Amino acid sequence: MSKLSQRVAGLTPSITVGLILFTVGLTGLLAYRAFDASRAQQKLTEHTLREYAGFAAFQLKRATEFQILIQNRQAMEHVMRHVITRGPTPPLGVERAATLIKSKGDQCRCVDAVSFYYQLTLADSAIATTASDVATPSNVRRIRDTLVAHSLASVPRGPPPPLPAGATRLAAGISSQYFIFLQLGGRPYVLAHTLTPDTLGTPVVVYGYAVPAERFVGEIVGGVLSSQPVLPTTLTRGLSIDSILAFKVSERSGAVVYASKADVDARYAAVDSLDERTGGLRLEVSIHPAIAGRLIIGGLPRSRLPEVLATALVAVSLLGLLLYQFRRQEELGRLRDDFVSGVSHELRTPLAQIRLLAELLRLGKVPTEEQKDRSLGIIDEEARRLSFLVDSILSFTHSKPSRLSPVSTDVAVEIDGIIAGFEPLAQARGVRLSARLAPGVVADIDRGALRQVLLNLLDNAVRYGPPGQNVTITTSSAGDNWTLEVADEGAGIPPDERERIFAPYYRMTRDAGGAVGGTGIGLAVVRRLVKEHGGRVHVVNANGNGGSGARFVVALPIAARTVN
Repeated sequence: MSKLSQRVAGLTPSITVGLILFTVGLTGLLAYRAFDASRAQQKLTEHTLREYAGFAAFQLKRATEFQILIQNRQAMEHVMRHVITRGPTPPLGVERAATLIKSKGDQCRCVDAVSFYYQLTLADSAIATTASDVATPSNVRRIRDTLVAHSLASVPRGPPPPLPAGATRLAAGISSQYFIFLQLGGRPYVLAHTLTPDTLGTPVVVYGYAVPAERFVGEIVGGVLSSQPVLPTTLTRGLSIDSILAFKVSERSGAVVYASKADVDARYAAVDSLDERTGGLRLEVSIHPAIAGRLIIGGLPRSRLPEVLATALVAVSLLGLLLYQFRRQEELGRLRDDFVSGVSHELRTPLAQIRLLAELLRLGKVPTEEQKDRSLGIIDEEARRLSFLVDSILSFTHSKPSRLSPVSTDVAVEIDGIIAGFEPLAQARGVRLSARLAPGVVADIDRGALRQVLLNLLDNAVRYGPPGQNVTITTSSAGDNWTLEVADEGAGIPPDERERIFAPYYRMTRDAGGAVGGTGIGLAVVRRLVKEHGGRVHVVNANGNGGSGARFVVALPIAARTVN
């Protein structure tokens, strides 16, 4: 490969990563723009719905104020007529005033819920009430003090305005109506009253009645909502106002006096307040979220946040997958280099010996027949070793499962022949092979696969075990299975690596940088061939849990049972 090609190959991952990062950035920008546009549309929609709610609150406020004043004027009509006829003093008396107010009950529904009536003369702050559980001495004192302070604050400043032709000062001043919200016994009440002034317009006597605030406000607001449109009919499109609006009425202290069953949604809410004469109630009105979409042409904008997040997640996932693939590619490249290095190391030594001895024999530099036989034996051993290595590599590199040809085989005879063929390689390392083979075990096996499995296990035992050790090969049978065990006297396999050693190209940590070469595929070939026979393989300590060495255990079925 030319230097230019190598540079291009080296730049390709960087260019790809750069393009992916650019794509992720562009996707993020587009996602943000889409989200920002959706958010702006959502804000515009919420603003529009708040405008609708504000219009409804204003209409409800005007209608409520009007109804409160009209009802109270109707309730106080007979009282005012008597006052105009006979003058503000002496006072009518609370019982007489109560009778006159009750007589208007057919015109003012609020009178039905009256808890008690009261009369206050401002000259001496004397107050009288009708009998009621609510009109306790402490509550009456609070009512008196509140009415006195409120009446004094209501006295007009400066000279009185000129009267219309034919009108008297008393008649002009009796329309002063006021509503005060007061907590009595832990419950809010409405004090609805009228101030009767003298000829100079100075308040003299206060006549009024106390009603539970919830009942009073509920009657007024409920009547307004049921009888008057607070939103244009072109907007409501035949829907009932209860299904469109949610509202809450509260006094200055924040205590809720009356509220709809549905909660007010702050996103689509507007606030307005009644006039001071009608108690200064605070009205909070909102559009029902469930119906809001029908009030906006095209409906409420759908949130794009899930799509934006999904797009960003996909882009980030693709980037992560790409980086993972690059790392995996680098890891595979490293494994490939290690594999090639291991194979080269494995091939170099036997090939060097074969070439050297063959060259000496060809040149006739081996003087004695004994030395010639010894040289030929070494060549044969090294050739076997090369053949064994090539078989392992070819077996592992097959992409498809091996085509096994199980035949009925005497296990002891077959294994004894394999051991005899491997023994010269073991003797070269000073390793003794001991076989304890159970006679009479006949199983359906692929002889080539069995040879490959046993040779790989023996090669590992000889390669990584100490010189002069004893390697034991044992067979046994039980039920429908037979077992092959290969035990050595080496350092053993740590428990945390007993499963990982069967992975392709894996080399144990303690052996990765050692002088003993290896391809890392021998045990992977063993597991694959055993699995294709329908068996299993694992490794344990050679001499119990506390012993040294490793014992590889291969369990195979007696009858043919291959697994694809």
